[in-house]
Amino acid sequence: MKNFAFGIAAAATIGLASLSAPASAATTAPAMTAHADTAGQITEFSSLMRRPIIRRGPVCTMKTIVKRGPHGRRIVNRVRVCR
Repeated sequence: MKNFAFGIAAAATIGLASLSAPASAATTAPAMTAHADTAGQITEFSSLMRRPIIRRGPVCTMKTIVKRGPHGRRIVNRVRVCR
């Protein structure tokens, strides 16, 4: 969760920095224009449009282990099991 918050803060900082730059410093990429004249520009534009890869973390559950202790008492342990 902390990494997610840092990512959002970094994105906001970069976005504000790009808005404060002068307009003359902005360059237009030929691949990002509305029309493409050559096949090279079309392939360059399609390489930018990749689908994001979703990586999910481990799935953890709590497993209950019941044992018999002295005088027949139940001893209950809860163990975290991740797969």
